[in-house]
Amino acid sequence: MVVSGPIPMRIHAVSLCPMSEAQKGRLAALGELRYWDAKVGDPHMGELVSGAEILVTTPRLSVDITPFLDGCRMISLQSAGADALNLQACAARGVRVANVPEFCTDAAAEHAFALLLAVAKRLEAGRPLLRTGGWTEALAYPTIGLRGRTLGLFGCGRIGGRIAELARAFGMDVIAAVRHPLRRRPGIEAVDFERLLADSDFLVLAAPATPETIGVFNARAFAAMKPAAALINISRGSLVVERDLLDALDRGLLSGAATDVFREEPPNPSDPLLAHPRVVVSPHVAWGTSDAVERLLDISIDNVEAYLRGEARNVVVWGNELP
Repeated sequence: MVVSGPIPMRIHAVSLCPMSEAQKGRLAALGELRYWDAKVGDPHMGELVSGAEILVTTPRLSVDITPFLDGCRMISLQSAGADALNLQACAARGVRVANVPEFCTDAAAEHAFALLLAVAKRLEAGRPLLRTGGWTEALAYPTIGLRGRTLGLFGCGRIGGRIAELARAFGMDVIAAVRHPLRRRPGIEAVDFERLLADSDFLVLAAPATPETIGVFNARAFAAMKPAAALINISRGSLVVERDLLDALDRGLLSGAATDVFREEPPNPSDPLLAHPRVVVSPHVAWGTSDAVERLLDISIDNVEAYLRGEARNVVVWGNELP
């Protein structure tokens, strides 16, 4: 069924990533476009969303937009993950939701490995040492070599598979907790969760947030990890109980940690994770290379075009229309 008609649809684009004029033009050709560059937590988000029949937006807005979706027919997310949007509420309102899967495989994998290297080579420790004249000792601090170490993957989809390729290039062994036998990959040893914890020198989280994964990295998990292991998180902050992670670091159970994601985003500037000397942080930008951002925006517009042609593309919530 073609849903476009003689009256142009009201399209609101509320984007954390600025669109090019060409991209805005593509949307303007589809309906009556209103466009805003947004910021996380914009207090006016409800006003920007309200009245849209088609909404193109980034879900990480720290605002529940579902009360403002009266009359909305379709949401095109500028994201692979949809967990920041209340999908049940969208379904109840009959709103179709589409996402952008697999746009940032290389970007996220490279960022994960950058965080891993920052922890292994203790890059954060160098600046304060130099500023205090500490470069007078034979070896200011030891670092960790990667060859022969074991990288563990919690989540072995496309991003996890690419991380494994990078790890093998450094001479690392790779293990992964894989529940589904069809997802086993050459060069990656499938193990259970307990062995993943016990054998990983570097444990990388690349799994989505689900009821089964939320909070799974807690005090019990950290106590079961290999002594002096490091935790790297590029998935979702909700997978980790942050107070338990801090306790494990302070007790010396882990040698370090790095995270691109937080349970609360943006985190409070006083969040102790941000100040911990053995934690490397970045502001949820693992996905954000220039190439990946361009693909993200283009595909989010492709999804709108497909919807207006009556086609199903990257649908995560069907709304009133069945597949």
